[in-house]
Amino acid sequence: MTSSIEEKEISTVLQSFPSLQLDEDKRREIASHIRREKELLVQMERRKKYVKVIGGVAASFALLFIAYQWMPSEVTPSVPSAQQMNTGESQKAQAAETTSQADMVLTLDSQIQEYVEEAIHKTGKAYQPQNMTVIVTNPNTGEILGMGNLKGPNDRVPHIVRAIPDPVAAFPIVTLAAAIEEGKYKDNETYGSGTYEITPGKFIKDHNGGYGWGQITYSEGIQRSSQVAFAKLTEQIPEDLLQKYFERFGFGAKTGTEQINEQPGKIPNMNTPYDKAMAAYGLAGSASAVQQVAAVGAVANGGELMKPHMTKEERNHVDKGRRVISEETAKQVREVLEALVNNKPGSDIAFSIKEYAVAGRTGIAEKRDHQGKIIEGKYTYSFIGFAPSDDPKLLVYIAVDDPQTDLWVKLWGQEIVAPPFKEIMENSLQYLQQR
Repeated sequence: MTSSIEEKEISTVLQSFPSLQLDEDKRREIASHIRREKELLVQMERRKKYVKVIGGVAASFALLFIAYQWMPSEVTPSVPSAQQMNTGESQKAQAAETTSQADMVLTLDSQIQEYVEEAIHKTGKAYQPQNMTVIVTNPNTGEILGMGNLKGPNDRVPHIVRAIPDPVAAFPIVTLAAAIEEGKYKDNETYGSGTYEITPGKFIKDHNGGYGWGQITYSEGIQRSSQVAFAKLTEQIPEDLLQKYFERFGFGAKTGTEQINEQPGKIPNMNTPYDKAMAAYGLAGSASAVQQVAAVGAVANGGELMKPHMTKEERNHVDKGRRVISEETAKQVREVLEALVNNKPGSDIAFSIKEYAVAGRTGIAEKRDHQGKIIEGKYTYSFIGFAPSDDPKLLVYIAVDDPQTDLWVKLWGQEIVAPPFKEIMENSLQYLQQR
């Protein structure tokens, strides 16, 4: 008997996951289910967009479907069908098919997902990056409302849960939160920016070639993304305490999100003042996109670490988080991040949106090879931000990996990351207001 297109697709997927073993009858049953789902998708409004989702982002859901349906019973059951994805005006549509008694629904919002797909397509066409990852969440609940990846999910580890070196967007935010929570941050105190010899022969340099901006306040230093400011702040925080804050915010451990093969990342060693300063700024260790989203989401929502999730029980669902910082500390960090985006000399004003106050932080990291060595001339640009800053409704994370563009654009990167961020954030907030 000739194999159907769906059966061939399943075989291709299983080649990347040798631990998943299915007999022919089970493959045919899953193929039949996928065919029914495709028929439903054809009937859905904006079906071309959904085809892109199924072919790109949500192909991982196909793997989840296989895993939940056929792996041992201790694995959480049920991934919603395409019929459940057709939420129309509401994300609350009841699940049509489940493998347990619980009613499970996707948190993904079809309209926000469309904005994500469009932004990825535009950026990919303009810069041909090696990769691009986007996550949109509700920071108050941890619900993932949209996500995307430029490349298809052919790798064993999905990009949103892959630990990437040098998490320069999120680590400094956690460092700042730790300094404020411990009473070590005084925004009006001054320090000498530029180049700082933290230990004999070991120098920390600000990103403008180590020239700095003279004697400035810590408030201005943070707004300018001064690495020296973070180095001096961390000298007041014992290394074991800073490590506890990274752990408290979920780094070095899996978030528990539904994506398969999640990597825990690594909190870097902080045995020396230099190592601690580099870690504080995010130029050491590794973290996944979903970990960074969860950590910054805790700042956005008032201090509670929520588990990012794509499915939930429709009935009697209560999102519970774990408090990691006080509400007052979270408020102060939000104000600093808002200044970064909305006030000069803030280094991230390219991400401001006219109708909404955005809070967030950009990150530029040199790419590393498999041995951890820096690859000259190749960078990953990222931004993580939420809005409105005083009452966040959405958090958006974007990372663009090795875009092909002119050197002057590469040196800054905001010209690459800001447009898709603003497009997704502004359109999504307007959509939520009108819904």
